[in-house]
Amino acid sequence: MPLSGATTSSFAIANARLADLGRYALIVTDSSGPVTSAPAQVNPSGLLWAAGNNRNGQLGDGTTMDRTKPVQVPGGMSAVATGKQHTFYLKTDATLWAVGDNTDGQLGDGTTTSRSTPVQVASGVSAVAAGWLHSLYLRTDGTLWAMGSNDYGQLGDGTITSRRTPVQVASGVSSVAAGPLHSLFVKRDGTLWAMGANSKGQLGDGTTTSRSPPVPVAGSVSIVAAGGTSDPPLWRYARLNSGMYSMFLKTDGTLWAMGDNTYGQLGDGTRTARITPVPV
Repeated sequence: MPLSGATTSSFAIANARLADLGRYALIVTDSSGPVTSAPAQVNPSGLLWAAGNNRNGQLGDGTTMDRTKPVQVPGGMSAVATGKQHTFYLKTDATLWAVGDNTDGQLGDGTTTSRSTPVQVASGVSAVAAGWLHSLYLRTDGTLWAMGSNDYGQLGDGTITSRRTPVQVASGVSSVAAGPLHSLFVKRDGTLWAMGANSKGQLGDGTTTSRSPPVPVAGSVSIVAAGGTSDPPLWRYARLNSGMYSMFLKTDGTLWAMGDNTYGQLGDGTRTARITPVPV
């Protein structure tokens, strides 16, 4: 694409049309040939598309109609998180928006009214995580906030009281993850903390006791993830033991796992549940 009128060391090319997103080489030339070249990253413009079950408006398209083909929802997104039937959008301006089921206040808008169009919940947000009926988000100042169902202490506020508005759980946090009924976060000092349901040892504290407030699990941790299976409508009771597990990456590059291992999801070569972290 020819470019004229560029007299400074930096410039932007607008309305470029390329076949695919990805990495390209940007080559700047003058009349004598190539002057310089550099890698260029072509990024999407925050567009988000959604499809599937929309019973509670969780797709965010303003309806409660199920969609078998993706529909575009408001743009400007940098991240998305999904719970059982609710969704969070983190915009590029660091505002957090929520949509879908709100039975337990998991949207954090102060109500229990389900939403089919996104409502703003917070600003200055850097990350978000969603469990079945609870949610957590991390602000740019390192504070961690939580809302929604709290039957097993998964909000980490020291109670089992559900919250319709966000409550602060911790400070100095660098990352967060949510399983179906449990939550974990990593602090800036590299310590891993966990709270909530612990029936299969998914918190990794050596017990099967649910925890709130959070308990320390490990050190020198960089990233954490949480998983689990959903078997509605019995998940809150009969299926508490089903599928819940957690994994974390240490700063030395080793991967560790704990919790349910019925299908070998911990990756340790067994089907044995682990109440303390095992290397993978």
